[in-house]
This record gives sequence, C-alpha cells and structure tokens, in this order.
Amino acid sequence: MNEILATSKVYGNYQTSIPKEIRKKNNIDKETVLEWSIDKEGNTIVNFRKRRDIRNLIGAFSTEEKTNAVELKRSLYE
Repeated sequence: MNEILATSKVYGNYQTSIPKEIRKKNNIDKETVLEWSIDKEGNTIVNFRKRRDIRNLIGAFSTEEKTNAVELKRSLYE
C-alpha cells in the first residue's frame, strides 16, 4: 500500500483542493488538466497534464507544400 502524503476534503458540488505537496511534486498550476481513469483492478488513477491550445501547436507540424496565408484564409470562406 502507498504511503499517504496528504489529504483533502470534498466540498459542495464535489469540489476539492489539491494539497500543496502534490501540486509541487507534479508541477501543477492553473493550466493543469486532471485526467481521471479506473484501472482493471478498480483503482482510481489521476494523471496531470498541461492544457493545450493553438499556441502549443505553432511550429509542431511542417509540410513540403507551399502555403499562402491569405489564400488559406480565403478558402475558409468559399
């Protein structure tokens, strides 16, 4: 069994706070998304990841095809 590092209470509307020790260890900030799942044994698993938006995707993909921003924008309205 795992050692209990911290505890928190569930409040109205099922809200809770993430204990400071957990926030620091997992680098949790206001952009963090919690992903909840249940494994085959029925244990609850919580994963932390940073929220993604369009700014995170800039430069993530490349293409050999020549593009023109103006033409691309015009094609959206055709």
